Amino acid sequence: MNLPIMVEKLFEVIRMPRSPNKKMLLLLSSMTVLLILSAVITPTSATTITQLQPTTISSGDRVLVSANVARNGSTVTLYYYYDANKNGLADDAGSSWIKIANVTDGGANDADNHTNGYILFSWLTPQLSPGQYIVKVVDPNGPTRTTELTVNNAPLNIVPAVYGAQGTSAKGLVNTGNAFSVIAMVTGNCRLCHLTDNPTAQNPGVNDTSVDSLFSANLSQITGSPTDVSVQPNEVHHMYVAWTGIASKTLANNQTLSVTVTGTNPAGNLTTQATAYAGVNKAVNIAPTSTNQGANGTAQSSATAKSSGSSGNPLPGFEIPVALAGLIVVAYLLSRKR
Repeated sequence: MNLPIMVEKLFEVIRMPRSPNKKMLLLLSSMTVLLILSAVITPTSATTITQLQPTTISSGDRVLVSANVARNGSTVTLYYYYDANKNGLADDAGSSWIKIANVTDGGANDADNHTNGYILFSWLTPQLSPGQYIVKVVDPNGPTRTTELTVNNAPLNIVPAVYGAQGTSAKGLVNTGNAFSVIAMVTGNCRLCHLTDNPTAQNPGVNDTSVDSLFSANLSQITGSPTDVSVQPNEVHHMYVAWTGIASKTLANNQTLSVTVTGTNPAGNLTTQATAYAGVNKAVNIAPTSTNQGANGTAQSSATAKSSGSSGNPLPGFEIPVALAGLIVVAYLLSRKR
């Protein structure tokens, strides 16, 4: 019997001939029963909210999956599905639901760490082909809910700069015989953000060596070594990679040199090359240039280093703090190399 019918039956009982005191007592008792029933019945309609942030990504980006659950402390299961025909239904030939993880409210994989009827899962996405996907939350105590995810694999956005031995005041400056550094700010793939993630079978996290191998720099113009055309970074951190403490060769005064940084987004093997410039004994202020190439090796765009990364920011509202943090990190790295 559903709740509306039960309410009607109770009012039928209340309307039966009784003394005023008995009617009041029965009414209070009925209200108490209804409150108890509503508390028991209402949660079974939970898992009404399933949200993704962001909703458009590149492979490897982090997606925050949030949902409410039918009962506090219960375990739900997350899946994704490739929706080839983009109709929002799991009716595509050859596609199947793939498990992401089990998430327990207030327990395993719940990022908010509270038993509150609400789960938050940090999903570091695997390699996904461009297209539309369906993400669903299966709740054993409530209905299954779905939402959509769009994958638009994009090249990395790389903005490199050359710094001389004097630190941030020596941007775009190389002094003969002194050490220099190359620091490249990188966005467009969140694998750089998750070097410290604890890997699990369901959410493998990031392999440091694999991330290092995605980047290289051609330093040969400044070092003078013909073998320094594909040097891996010695530091990889959140949002930036760096080549530090590198000695320059004897250079002609006032010439302009360049360092080219190459980064590959594992999503579709999309490659970005960005070139930074430096003057010898006299700083130059030349904006870095960037070229993106697809998996077939053809150039997709060539412009200043502002190529787009993922559409949608995994951490909305954090752009300015991240940029400020990046500048602080640059200053710190350069100061400790003096």
